Amino acid sequence: MKTAFLKITFVAVMAAGFLSSCSTIANPITNNQASNEGILGKWELDYIMTQDGKSLAEAYPMGAPYLNFVSNKMLNASDGCNTLNGGVTIEGNQITFGNMMSTMKACNGVQDANFSKKLQGILKYDIQDNTLTLIQGDIAIMRFKRPGTLAGTWELEEFIGKDRSAKSLNDRFPNQKPTVTFQNNQVSGNDGCNNMTGGYLAIGNSLTVKNIATTRMACQGVDSDAFGERFNNVNKYEIQNGKLVLYANDVKTMVFKKK
Repeated sequence: MKTAFLKITFVAVMAAGFLSSCSTIANPITNNQASNEGILGKWELDYIMTQDGKSLAEAYPMGAPYLNFVSNKMLNASDGCNTLNGGVTIEGNQITFGNMMSTMKACNGVQDANFSKKLQGILKYDIQDNTLTLIQGDIAIMRFKRPGTLAGTWELEEFIGKDRSAKSLNDRFPNQKPTVTFQNNQVSGNDGCNNMTGGYLAIGNSLTVKNIATTRMACQGVDSDAFGERFNNVNKYEIQNGKLVLYANDVKTMVFKKK
């Protein structure tokens, strides 16, 4: 009886080992599928060879084109004018784009066709440093970055004035520190005295604010005009260590912390 029990136990252990080895063999397939998951999600256009040498902001004045990989088989996107939806196949380092359905808006001054015609056939892709590059043959035809964390409310932490004086932030803005809120291409906030509102366009690291309107309160001892001049001339932003750094004419002018 004891001998029979040992035989049954031995068979059970062998069977468990066999099943375990079978599941190990299946893992590479799962891992191969998982390796493509890094491409999933939204990517905003950072580089494309534009017509007439225009900047991205000039070529896509209504907003940056983007790709949003919903899965390894589904894509929705924007060409800077219309919304696109269709199928994709992602295998290894290749993407095959299927037929894309598109809305039919007409947008003057937008190089939408230059973008959408590149989403055809089989392209190679590469992801490094949070940057997605689409490659045709040996040529990088488009580059995308993950959307920045510009959206949200930011409070001024450092102000670099033209006067280069030793005035502290509290000296410049004694009532309250200026704040800005970026959301859905609309910007609002306070310059330390007056409320402001307007629009903005962010493509890659370029940032343009436009049509900024403010209330008209008079606040003595507040550098609100200097803040407005800096803010209206912003042309670039960076997110550094969780802080928003704004540049005017490529010169660092203000630093904000997330509120």
